[in-house]
Amino acid sequence: MSVSPYATWAWPIMAAGLLFQSAWAGVDVKVDGLDAKLRQNVELRLGIAVQRGRGDLDQALVEALHHEAEADIRAAVQPFGYYNPEIDGSLQGQAPDWVARYRVTAGPVTHLDQVALDLRGEGAELLAPLRDAILRRLRPGAVLLHADYEAAKTQLAAAAYAAGFLDAKFTRAELRVLADDNLAQVALEFDSGPRYRFGALSIEQDIVDAELLARYVRIRPGEYFDPQRLLDTQFALSDLGYFQTLEVLPQRDAAQDQVVPVVIRTTPRPRTLYNVGVGYGTDTGARVGAGVQLRRLNRSGHTAEVETRLSEVKNSARGLYRIPLGDRIGESIGLAGELATERFPDGGNSRKWGGELSLSRIPGKWKRKVYLAYTHEESELGETVQTADLLTPGLSLDRAELDNPIYARKGWTIFADVHGGVRNLLSSTSFLRTQAVLRGVLPLGQRSRVLGRFEYGATFLEAFRELPASQRFFAGGDQSVRGYKYQSLGPTDADGNLIGGKYLETASLEVETRLWDNWGAALFYDVGGADDDPTPTLSQGVGIGARYRVPVGSLQVDLAHPLDLEDGGVRLHIGVRVGL
Repeated sequence: MSVSPYATWAWPIMAAGLLFQSAWAGVDVKVDGLDAKLRQNVELRLGIAVQRGRGDLDQALVEALHHEAEADIRAAVQPFGYYNPEIDGSLQGQAPDWVARYRVTAGPVTHLDQVALDLRGEGAELLAPLRDAILRRLRPGAVLLHADYEAAKTQLAAAAYAAGFLDAKFTRAELRVLADDNLAQVALEFDSGPRYRFGALSIEQDIVDAELLARYVRIRPGEYFDPQRLLDTQFALSDLGYFQTLEVLPQRDAAQDQVVPVVIRTTPRPRTLYNVGVGYGTDTGARVGAGVQLRRLNRSGHTAEVETRLSEVKNSARGLYRIPLGDRIGESIGLAGELATERFPDGGNSRKWGGELSLSRIPGKWKRKVYLAYTHEESELGETVQTADLLTPGLSLDRAELDNPIYARKGWTIFADVHGGVRNLLSSTSFLRTQAVLRGVLPLGQRSRVLGRFEYGATFLEAFRELPASQRFFAGGDQSVRGYKYQSLGPTDADGNLIGGKYLETASLEVETRLWDNWGAALFYDVGGADDDPTPTLSQGVGIGARYRVPVGSLQVDLAHPLDLEDGGVRLHIGVRVGL
């Protein structure tokens, strides 16, 4: 990249010009005598303070702004109940160096003397608890705060609308201030009007059966109007993935006898989505992927997707057919098939193919998946070469409580899975495999967060040598113990070849802070291992990392040092974190 010679001298001259202009137009404004909250509000309202950086200030304009300063200060302290401040102001100097000083004594604070809040209309009884809460805040003897008065009006109006009182209004809203007596009086009269109900619902679309969409609609004709139901319906129908745009529109102008019809307008998404990607991950090496999503196969809303991923470590081709069930997004029957190969660090490898039938439900806050999988696998680990057939029924549970699903600062997630097979029931061995992963995050100040992870797995079986590679435990890699190669930690055979273990335990603690804009940094400590003992021998890794916020989460580049390798050096890890 070349730099123009002009740039080497133009910037200093421009900067000097800006400094000269600021000095020429400078007004030094000082406000004394107030606490921080009042002083901040005064400085935001004070015209001479707001305008002090203008380049066209002259003597007449500065004097005019100073003349208005007393009115500005009075207006700035009144919202906090101070109606009789004492203000001593002075303007000294001349262009380009003016000094404006204002010493302010807030004076006695104004208290509420009389407060009246009357509710009328059909919603008076329903809104009574809110009225009582407001009167506990706006009570005689309390300090007059304009923010509390305005909040009371906003809360009443919002609560009435949320309850379906679409004609609600204040017939009287008065705040009287008796400045000489430092007293104030509040008089509010609120008429809720009649309560509205949902009327007929129509959905403008012709791509899936109306009966399917009706399962996800949260609006029921005849029920009381509730704006939250409108939002819930919009989110539910949008998340189905069938529509490019979707609007839920209550027809307020068409309401009759307090019944509001609702129209949902949609435009369809393209039926087919193709995707191609090229990337690099430390665990997989260079990789390329391609796939196609069929967003709707028929009017019953069935979907399908096919995806192929090729990399230096893993290769896979996978297909999934999904049939929506129930009335919650994610509930479905799934039929999947997969063909995959994987290479292990010491030269081992695995080749497998299989299929899975699953039922996904969401009872309460948990996502539950019950499945039956069949896998044929040929694997080679050390001196062990085997062929295994497994019919494995299983159950997985998943739950997330996060303040932000993309970049969480507070919350937790948990995932647990258990599955197994029985010899001679279409399985070549009997085993039970369990695994759980718990992740959490807490805020640390305004710019930082602390992330933690704990994982444990255990396998119960007759003969370990009959267990294929995909059912054994290994540790190491981006999502395990950084500083070690992917799947490189675990028991070995007599010749030192990695063969995996019956048990897995890993944990991680990370402190991440935002430095500027979307850039951040992290310090982390990882520990973990796989073993044939329920308390595995743990390897440790420490490191630092760079973080960059992207729309899907954060891009991570880590430098990790293994503490349990004599020639460990530093290992680079690259990945993307979504949520936790």
